[in-house]
Amino acid sequence: MKVEIFTPVIYYGSPDSRPGWPPVARLFESDRGLLSISRGFEQCEAAFEAGFDSLNLAEHHYSTSQMTPAPHLFAAALGQRLPTAQIGLFGTDLPLHNPVNVAEQYATLDNLLGGRLRFALLRGTPNEYTTYGTNPWESRERFDEAVKLIIATFTEPEPFGWEGRYYRFRNIALFPQPVQRPHPRILLSANSPASASLAGRLRCDIGISFADPESAARSVAAYREAAVEAGWEPTADNILYRQFGYVAESDEQARKDAAEMNWPNGSGLFTSGNPELMAVMGTAGAAMAGVPKGVPLDPAKAPAPIFSAPFLGGPDTVLEQIKRVHEQVGMGRVEFIVTGAADAMSHENVIRSIKLIGQTLIPTLHGIE
Repeated sequence: MKVEIFTPVIYYGSPDSRPGWPPVARLFESDRGLLSISRGFEQCEAAFEAGFDSLNLAEHHYSTSQMTPAPHLFAAALGQRLPTAQIGLFGTDLPLHNPVNVAEQYATLDNLLGGRLRFALLRGTPNEYTTYGTNPWESRERFDEAVKLIIATFTEPEPFGWEGRYYRFRNIALFPQPVQRPHPRILLSANSPASASLAGRLRCDIGISFADPESAARSVAAYREAAVEAGWEPTADNILYRQFGYVAESDEQARKDAAEMNWPNGSGLFTSGNPELMAVMGTAGAAMAGVPKGVPLDPAKAPAPIFSAPFLGGPDTVLEQIKRVHEQVGMGRVEFIVTGAADAMSHENVIRSIKLIGQTLIPTLHGIE
């Protein structure tokens, strides 16, 4: 099994600077911003030295918990610092962008990294549909078309046009092409069987985030079934399971560290103190889940997602937690998020945990088929 790390690049500012989503721009302190970027690099470098197989980032907007609205810039700089590291951008909030430009960015980045890039195409989180005014009711269909368009930009050998429902381009001629041909490996979310089936049909990897093992196993089954129908068979290496994970010297120490700062949630990743904004985000989430426009929403009746408990404890405990998930899901890649939200774990504890994972877990996990 491969072991990867997701580094949110959180903002290490004062508590007043983290009131919720969106943050207050006037509370940004330049010196704390520079410190936060530096610590993001330090966490990635510590993970590389500890033996993690991939260093992963993602796109998010207006957030003190993830200061990477343009993650390809951070990835390019990280690739220069660590010239042999595998880097993943997991991923781009695709419906918010021009998909041809997204393909251009990834092709350029793969050249800058010398062919060390993997990337994910995702729909984003409900709050981000207020970022650029994107219509959440179009989210799934727009996303499906955009993924197919991006794959076409990498695989069509001649200039071509595109006439779709949401995207129309008279002339597409991606140049430069990526180093990896026809393109770097692409990962799609599989937090639902429908999303997993799309990934199977398009021969992409899948990523499952925080889901309980039973739900994750259902998505993996849908993925494999769709892949077989499309004429190929995924391996465990095509399946990534993402989870918050924190390892300390003992179970007691891990629980103590987590309790002190409400790890992994902190004060909340994408919550807002504005009731009207929370209502808008709730509507966006319902739209993304497939609720038709105009249907009255009752938040009290909305089904709550089932999240699995984070990996937390001493090395032996966390190893057993991962093995139990692996038995049900069959993933070949496990991805840790050690930091949690912006105020959920100190930088010093994050570095210590990363080193401990490298010393105690990675050698054993690498031996799991």
